[in-house]
Amino acid sequence: MTIEEKREYIKRAFRDYVNNKRRLEMLNIPGLGGVDYSRPSVVSDHSNGTEKTVLRYIDKKDILEKQVEIVKRTIEHYKIEDKKHGGEGKASYIYNRWLRRLSFRKAAIQSHIAESTSAYWTEEIFFTAEIIAEEYQLF
Repeated sequence: MTIEEKREYIKRAFRDYVNNKRRLEMLNIPGLGGVDYSRPSVVSDHSNGTEKTVLRYIDKKDILEKQVEIVKRTIEHYKIEDKKHGGEGKASYIYNRWLRRLSFRKAAIQSHIAESTSAYWTEEIFFTAEIIAEEYQLF
């Protein structure tokens, strides 16, 4: 993966975090539709639209788990950093910007920082997430 592809992957992981987490929770419901989709399935004609959708999600499950893990570990990292230095800081900004899905201006206001600081923090958060992903082999 090139540097640009990694950065785009991380941006997508943050942008789609809430949806990815919900998709993973849906897949982990035992007996979903009376079929155990966690095991390799028998090849069918795929005439059922719901079955197609679930099978597509299962194919993407590993990718979704890695993306969710990148965001979780980044939030944990910044919670520890914020605790060391006092205040809420970047963990609060991550929560407001990507978990609550506020615009960068509203997230900056909620986190009590300037808009220019939020732009700087966004780049720093993505860089930290990239280092974490490399460390834990989440690409």
